Amino acid sequence: MPTAPRAGGSSGGKAARTLPQRTCVACRTTRPKRELVRVVRSPLGELSVDLRGKAPGRGAYLDPDAGCLERGLAEGALSRALEIPIDEGAAAKLRTELAAAAKERRTNA
Repeated sequence: MPTAPRAGGSSGGKAARTLPQRTCVACRTTRPKRELVRVVRSPLGELSVDLRGKAPGRGAYLDPDAGCLERGLAEGALSRALEIPIDEGAAAKLRTELAAAAKERRTNA
């Protein structure tokens, strides 16, 4: 006995592939993952910018501009997302790394 096609099933064509989306923790703008920069808290509690997006640890995404980093630091959004207090030394390191990441993104774009 023939079976009826299932509702919502595949029509045999390939589905359009969607790009992964992420939200900036500071400005709450949703953009493609590759347009944002990941900040990661390593298992040892160290903060760094993760350009590849593959480093182990808890991550949060930011727009690659200094304004979003400063907003995320001032409002505590980055600290909440990474579940760690961020002191001035770590913030300075992130500022330097984010500036380098933004420059690299502009040259590779």
